[in-house]
Amino acid sequence: MGDQELGLRELKKQMTRETIADAALQLTLEKGLDNVTIEEIAQQAIVSPRTVSNYFSCKEEAVVAAGTRDSLRLLEDFAARPEGEPPLESLRAVLVAFIRDRTDEQLQLSAVKAQLAEQYPSLQPFQMARLGVLEGELRESIARRTGTSVESDMYPWLVSAAAISAVQSATRMWARTGATPDTLPALIDEAFSMIVAGLPLPNNHVHATG
Repeated sequence: MGDQELGLRELKKQMTRETIADAALQLTLEKGLDNVTIEEIAQQAIVSPRTVSNYFSCKEEAVVAAGTRDSLRLLEDFAARPEGEPPLESLRAVLVAFIRDRTDEQLQLSAVKAQLAEQYPSLQPFQMARLGVLEGELRESIARRTGTSVESDMYPWLVSAAAISAVQSATRMWARTGATPDTLPALIDEAFSMIVAGLPLPNNHVHATG
């Protein structure tokens, strides 16, 4: 099998996966997660129920997968940052730029998925698993860049976890408040600033008494 044919097969598989995930999300928004079946997802995606099950273990996994296509770009952008730049600052620049490049529709999808995860706790394990995959890929990239080891050094673990936490926390807060899409990059940047500063107490913090 030639490289071109293999590439076309992988592209077709990716397109099928995205179609199924988009169908699962759309049906969830229309009917509520509890009322969606694998058969309905298959019908909406114009595939067989078996095909849906070949790509996803359950409807929750399919819903979480909707709109998640660009993790490879994040890794490439991180690798392209200046070598002398602290990894956390590199991730900050890459992730803020990534969000700024999103369309309003793409950002709205992020808000919708964050709200669904709050509404349906059964989605949360699959959301965490997906974030865990990205965190693991970042961890490996950080280790290669810094000459550390994911087997014996804490550094790549902490930096990758901090970056993912900054984005996830900012996105969940943004989705809850219903703020406009243009405010999300600033929230993510603020989250990174707080982490870099060592998470100091807010200026309006009031010490507990008694």
